[in-house]
Amino acid sequence: MADITNPLLPQGWSVDSDIIQFFIDFYKISDSPTAHDTYTGMFTGDATFKLASSTSIGREDILAKRRSMWSTVSSREHTVVKIFPFGPNAHEFMLYGGVKYTFETGQKAEKDWAARADLAKGPDGKWRMKYYQVYLDTGANAK
Repeated sequence: MADITNPLLPQGWSVDSDIIQFFIDFYKISDSPTAHDTYTGMFTGDATFKLASSTSIGREDILAKRRSMWSTVSSREHTVVKIFPFGPNAHEFMLYGGVKYTFETGQKAEKDWAARADLAKGPDGKWRMKYYQVYLDTGANAK
């Protein structure tokens, strides 16, 4: 499960507790191999999701990408170390963390990652990603 209950923020900055809770929930769901629909529900209907060199637009594309991300992985564990808001009352963030994978083969890997997240509050009052881009070393598994 994700361990992000106390991410570091830039000194003197605060982030809305609902947004921190959104990120906690998002990475817990991200680490669940069966929560595909819940995961895609964390995005706006027209969201853009970029993972390395791949781009998915809209929930259907994101759902297909999400399923493919679990096709060779049996477990995944994210940590979020730092959250950097773009400014006071920002809805755009950079995040830094790590992820541990266990593959279906039993092989394990660990990577650092960074992400850019742009959030929007829906008519239901819930935060969702309208843009999410993950930066990671895709060659790390080959090492």
